[in-house]
Amino acid sequence: IEGNCNRVWSSHSVDDYGLTDPEFLQFKADDGTILYGELVLPKESTRAGKIPLIVNIYGGPAAQLVRNMWIEDWVGSSGLFHQLLAQRGFAIFTVDNRGTPARDRKFMTAVRHQFGGIELKDQLTALDQLFTQYPQLDRSRVGIWGWSNGASMTLYALTHSSMFKAGAAVAPVTDWRNYDSIYTERNNGLPSDKDTTSYTDLNLPKIADKLNGALFLAHGTGDDNVHIQNSIQMVEGLIKAHKQFRFMVYPNKTHSIRGADDRTQLFHQIEDHFEYELK
Repeated sequence: IEGNCNRVWSSHSVDDYGLTDPEFLQFKADDGTILYGELVLPKESTRAGKIPLIVNIYGGPAAQLVRNMWIEDWVGSSGLFHQLLAQRGFAIFTVDNRGTPARDRKFMTAVRHQFGGIELKDQLTALDQLFTQYPQLDRSRVGIWGWSNGASMTLYALTHSSMFKAGAAVAPVTDWRNYDSIYTERNNGLPSDKDTTSYTDLNLPKIADKLNGALFLAHGTGDDNVHIQNSIQMVEGLIKAHKQFRFMVYPNKTHSIRGADDRTQLFHQIEDHFEYELK
């Protein structure tokens, strides 16, 4: 072949970044179903006594987080942000509860028409088993964070459990009446259906008075997936319930809050929130 060859890509070592391999784990739900999880622990040099734990959750039908691969997207599990948190001395835990994809039909449809309760039950059940397996984790300093459906589940967890001392919710659905009908009705049926509980159990502004723990809430004003009205209604409910919280708005940003400046600011806000509340 005639002509010159040009290098278009070359790999570089990541050894200098001090990345930590996740530990892949298995747990059992209350009905015996196997749940897959992963744990990122801080390196020995950053540990001082009990380790505060941050749970990353998605929990819905659209995304599986626990995968043996590098994930760096808006629902990411093993991304650089979690590596940064581990370097700050946090442990980061993720488990795919019943209702998440890439399993058998029974597993994936377990939460149909009843979003909320089963997902949280699986998360708490796995957490109990995790604390038994890793006694160095601090049960009294547990945070939770998520994006999109994970943000909805973060708010659900903070209003239905006292386990979590702090939470960060980015772009949550706070009432399924606010979300697009194709996805919502496929998974939850119609609000008038007698066999669905999702529209009542996950109407989060109406139970804002039950909020436990410190909340950081964020949303883009141009969200093209989960309308910002979801967070506005949540803010209104929290104010009426006399709850203190932090709310950050990202002007003209869509659901993924793209852009180096906004992303960097957002992740620093979440990090600062957990630093203050869990340390």
